[in-house]
Amino acid sequence: MNKILLLGINARYSHSNPALFYLKSSIKDLDIQTIITEFTISESADKIISDLKSIKPDFLAVSVYIWNSALVKEILENIKLSLPELKIVLGGPEVSYNSIEWLSTFNGIDYIITGGGEAAFRELVISRFTTERKVVTGCNSHFSSVIFPYSDEDMRSLKGRYIYYESSRGCPFNCSYCLSSVKSQNVEFRNTGQVIEELDFFARYNPPLIKFVDRTFNLKKEHYIPVWEHIVKRFSGSGTCFHFEIFPELLDNDDLKFLSGVPSGLFQFEMGIQSTKEETLKEIHRAGSWVKAEKNIRKLVDMGNIHLHTDLIAGLPYETAAEYGESFNKVYSLGAEHFQGGFLKVLPGTEMYRRSGEYGIEYNPFPPYEIISNRWIAPGEMERLKLVSELVDLLHNAEKFTATEKFMISLYGNPFDFYNRMAGYLKREDDGSHRKWERQCEILIQMVRADHSKSIEALIDYLRWDWCSVMKHHHFPEILKSESTVEAKRIGYRYFVNQSAGGEYRFRGSVFSKGDLRRSIFFVAESEDFSKIYMKDKMAMFLPDKRIIFFNPD
Repeated sequence: MNKILLLGINARYSHSNPALFYLKSSIKDLDIQTIITEFTISESADKIISDLKSIKPDFLAVSVYIWNSALVKEILENIKLSLPELKIVLGGPEVSYNSIEWLSTFNGIDYIITGGGEAAFRELVISRFTTERKVVTGCNSHFSSVIFPYSDEDMRSLKGRYIYYESSRGCPFNCSYCLSSVKSQNVEFRNTGQVIEELDFFARYNPPLIKFVDRTFNLKKEHYIPVWEHIVKRFSGSGTCFHFEIFPELLDNDDLKFLSGVPSGLFQFEMGIQSTKEETLKEIHRAGSWVKAEKNIRKLVDMGNIHLHTDLIAGLPYETAAEYGESFNKVYSLGAEHFQGGFLKVLPGTEMYRRSGEYGIEYNPFPPYEIISNRWIAPGEMERLKLVSELVDLLHNAEKFTATEKFMISLYGNPFDFYNRMAGYLKREDDGSHRKWERQCEILIQMVRADHSKSIEALIDYLRWDWCSVMKHHHFPEILKSESTVEAKRIGYRYFVNQSAGGEYRFRGSVFSKGDLRRSIFFVAESEDFSKIYMKDKMAMFLPDKRIIFFNPD
């Protein structure tokens, strides 16, 4: 029996590649052995090739994306030296619009699939990879008839990892930077009953996250509302979270009313804003209204029960660095838990790619084809924006400087001016030391000493508070230590140590052990401004589980 190996190379271990499971399901009735093997981009080509050699497949199918194409190319250059009889087929967005270029560059490629992957792949397998056409274009039947990709065996192999699921295929929009705009696509939905049945299958395995990969989940009310209702009924309290990409402008009052009752932690929404400048949105054919999006996102934020992720794209036409800063402030001010400042990818085959000369776009010719500059943003400005984006990840999204970030924004007037100023101090280190909490702390102190010296005492309080709130250590780092922190530890420990009753401590409704006391960290504010906002008593003790106990040792 011939053996097919379906190869996925993911950005990180928690991810999985649903395309491989669709392909496997599409040929499960055929007399051929199918194996799925997944790696991450952190693994070497030599390691991957070595593993492939040990499996000795007859056919190799590789799913190619912008994040793994460089590694795939390295594998293609060497794999047939070890397995000369191996037939190789590629598929995925990175090879769909420049197939001839891939075939001419790598002699080892036997086939490239474009279009409906399941139908084309099945055709190749039936022919035992003897089809004369090098580029095989498939045309799937309606998405509702495409076989569900996952089996019980698959779910066991994916234990603890993200599950990717789609209830619809296609995109109704035509954004000029997106591969979905290359050709018109009708959005095809699975039957609602199918979706509910397939979600019930997942319920038997309690995956941590089921990520719907629908381009816009809330497109068709008679589809998404029954699915949302079933998830709330079936999965509340299960520990599984559901991720949806939604178009906030499409939410109506009934949707918002329903969403306000969703249990906390069950849903998370990703919303691509991209820009708030009307001229830019019109130029890239981005549908929707920023005014309505802002209104609805603020309502979602006020509910507080759904984790929200908002995105911007820097480098779009007609938006200067300063105007990007305006978009940054508007989107940041919405208050979503996660805020990502991405950068334009000039993907081959898209309208943005074809018009790159018109826009004066310079970009990296290698994946992920990220922009370097355009008519509106110079290279130095773009690099500065990338530092801003990295800092937002390190401070805001990591949630390790929550109190300090708010304080710094109040000092500098708005979020973008704060992050842009901090970017001037950040130097990327090869060893990654610039990503450490203590290094970011050092930069913040340098900034305030230079720009707002009278606020340095308050800043130190905010930094100490954040350290106590999120870090597992029961001592302050050297940069935040002082006589007062040492004294606070001595006073706080002495205050509680003699109050034990039966081996445990009880104080103002909190119960903790002597071990908890030893591993606690004590805080005392040194600035009046901080005390007024945060302190409910003279001192605070942060237990190892991050409960806070306010007390007065006097």
